[in-house]
Amino acid sequence: LSGKTWGDANGIPVLGLHGWTDNAGTFDRLAPLLPKSLYFVAIDLPGHGISSHHPEGLLPSLVDIVLMIKRLVTFHFKWTKFSIMGHSMGAYGGILYSSLFPND
Repeated sequence: LSGKTWGDANGIPVLGLHGWTDNAGTFDRLAPLLPKSLYFVAIDLPGHGISSHHPEGLLPSLVDIVLMIKRLVTFHFKWTKFSIMGHSMGAYGGILYSSLFPND
């Protein structure tokens, strides 16, 4: 996965998820306007931007996005609480994640 960050790495974590035909750059104009107390991380979902594509023959799904979010926040960032900001596909993935992991 690739991504971009804005703000203080020790700030309140917010994960930005882009839409179907987009990438992390969708937040380039918005993220600098957010409060500096946030740590905003926008990722290129698999197959988008400069993140790796899915292996040939594997169809991407919203379940893949949910599992990717879980791995990213649990093992890489080690966040116990965070917010999600998303649109289009990112919003769908965020809603599904929040439904399956309401305590995160």
